[in-house]
Amino acid sequence: MKIGIISDIHSNIVAFRACVDYLEEEGCDEYFLLGDYVSDTPYTRETLDFLYEFIQSHVCYLLRGNREEYMLAQREDRLAGREEKKWIYNSASGNLLYTYEQLTEQDFAFFERLPISFVYEKEGYPSITCAHGSPESTRELLQFDGERVAKWLQKIPTDYLICAHTHRKGMKTVGKKQYYNPGCVGIAMEDKGYAQCMILHGKECSEGNLWEPEFLKVPYDMPRVVRDIRKRGLLEAGGWFVNSSIQNLLTGINRSAPLVDLAGRLSAEAGETGVWPHIREIYFAMAAKELQIPDYRSEFAGMDQTEPYDQRGFALERGKEC
Repeated sequence: MKIGIISDIHSNIVAFRACVDYLEEEGCDEYFLLGDYVSDTPYTRETLDFLYEFIQSHVCYLLRGNREEYMLAQREDRLAGREEKKWIYNSASGNLLYTYEQLTEQDFAFFERLPISFVYEKEGYPSITCAHGSPESTRELLQFDGERVAKWLQKIPTDYLICAHTHRKGMKTVGKKQYYNPGCVGIAMEDKGYAQCMILHGKECSEGNLWEPEFLKVPYDMPRVVRDIRKRGLLEAGGWFVNSSIQNLLTGINRSAPLVDLAGRLSAEAGETGVWPHIREIYFAMAAKELQIPDYRSEFAGMDQTEPYDQRGFALERGKEC
């Protein structure tokens, strides 16, 4: 029994297809897709259209991520006429608006149907609790060095918990219970040029069957994605936030959340009254400078000289503890 686990695609169809190709070659029987299908890279339509095809031809269990919840909330705000909450093209919300404007009623209906957690049961194997952030919130961060993992493992009825959202792959054991995070397909941390996913192997044992994780680093054409972020207008639409996403793709270092937090804090300290997403660009520029995030809008001439696509192979890690 093999389960392919994919999460945090973030509209990166190039990485998504690379993971699917590998997982299919490995003979996965079923698939978990743990949310955050959209935003942050430019292939919204290609990603969703491929996803719809994939779930029609494979046994899949799907979840809603926080990005899908953002899209649903924005739709509700617009229908209700909440002008102050409308996304605009700036560094705060331009990346999200770029994605939102490509969505259809079919997409919104799909997002609405998705649960935020499920319990997977397979005869002969231990049950698994799956969520994007946590079983109660798509936005909760279950970090390996925090206390929340142990609390959730104690709270859930299953011996296995699989969550995503943090973009940090790995596992943690608490007593007899296991927590796994497959990492991120679309904008992986720490593994530049690779997409992260996981295979969960069902193992038959005399003392009782169990699950064993295999963490994967799948190579894909990352330079193409970086170039398309510019060519398709996402960089111009999302400003400094998208600069941070490009930095993450090129280096494996994610400074997006600190960027947003610091820009908001600098704005408030300056006495500005605007609330998110109405944060002036000067504060994002100041935050980016402090966090050492380059402005690729002015440096993109050198971006086409990124390293060529490395097709030398896949990096595998079995049962690595964090």
